[in-house]
Amino acid sequence: MKRIAIAAAAALLMLGTAQAQQARTATPWYGELGYVFLNVEDSGIDADPQALRGFVGYNFHPFFAAEGMLAFGTASDDVNFGGVNVDVKLKNAFGLFIKPKYDFGNVEVFGRLGWVRSEVKASALGASASDSDDDIAYGVGLNYSINPRTYVGTDYMRYFDKNGTKVDGWSINLGYRF
Repeated sequence: MKRIAIAAAAALLMLGTAQAQQARTATPWYGELGYVFLNVEDSGIDADPQALRGFVGYNFHPFFAAEGMLAFGTASDDVNFGGVNVDVKLKNAFGLFIKPKYDFGNVEVFGRLGWVRSEVKASALGASASDSDDDIAYGVGLNYSINPRTYVGTDYMRYFDKNGTKVDGWSINLGYRF
């Protein structure tokens, strides 16, 4: 009886070490792809273009990460300005962020604070103009872990707020921890 108990204990220990060897811990790197529903307000124009946005981040502390962002416009919005239809679209945006965060098990809440350079294009009556500028950007959001590597999330960001022009929006995201 004693030998059976020792053999069973040894088998359980070996099973535990085999599972520990199979489990791979995530690296501090992660990537996130999201669809952004923007709002652009400038000189009486209130447009709602859309964009595809990606983040690459590095967790350098359990409560802080550093991120790089790149976004491209996917859909423009036609607005009427003084009887003229104006087509407004985000051409591109890129930025750098610090991301304070806190993990509540499967749910992570976070903030973002950083810098973004954006380029917006407006077209009307066969003519177009684009303008680019940079500003401090900030936002808040939350992520829900589907499994240890994959998560979904949502956030609200203010990308630009200067000289009477505001660009902000909310997004839905899918992320992966490498």
